[in-house]
Amino acid sequence: MPAYLRNLMSEHTWLKYGIIALGAIGFIVIVVLMLNFGRGLEGPTWVVQEMSVDGTMTEPIPETPPYAVFEDGTVAGSSGCNNYNGAYETDGDSMTIGPLASTLMACTSELLGQETFYFGLLAQVDSYEVNGDELALSSGDTVLLRYES
Repeated sequence: MPAYLRNLMSEHTWLKYGIIALGAIGFIVIVVLMLNFGRGLEGPTWVVQEMSVDGTMTEPIPETPPYAVFEDGTVAGSSGCNNYNGAYETDGDSMTIGPLASTLMACTSELLGQETFYFGLLAQVDSYEVNGDELALSSGDTVLLRYES
């Protein structure tokens, strides 16, 4: 540290503590911004919390919620029954998903119904929004799928 700063800080305790306080506040602001805005679409495993059924949000089958992982233009995950993958593209907050390919495992009719519905919603997606640990996939002004990571 330069001598003039050392002398100034030793003579003016308020300045020393003010600089320390400003540094601490700056650090806290950076950490908060990184936690809230540093997460993006790619990386986390997004687990469906709600799906839009005729405009009403409903929970998926609790033991087998669908999930998605977005990475390098590919989305992959599980419908709760079968694994799937396919392409996705984003431009700003716009998004298109598909076509999707999936495995063909035998599942209960309830799981197959959830899968058919989930894949249908993914095909309708035209935008997305990430807010912290939440992801919303929408069509127009309607949220179709709400995920948490």
